[in-house]
Amino acid sequence: MKRRTSEEVLREVDFIQTMREKLMKAEKVKCPRCGEYLKFLGKNSGEHPGVFCPKGDFEILVEYD
Repeated sequence: MKRRTSEEVLREVDFIQTMREKLMKAEKVKCPRCGEYLKFLGKNSGEHPGVFCPKGDFEILVEYD
């Protein structure tokens, strides 16, 4: 596995944060891997909060304090 530069890591963090913010505003965001629309589950959804691809290609789990 190739080691990523700090700039690459920061770009990825920024991309993920922007994606999550858009989904929280109910904007449509496509999966970066397959192009399907992502689903955001909030902390009161009854399921683990996060960003999920309906095909299972991508997910970001969100932890709340």
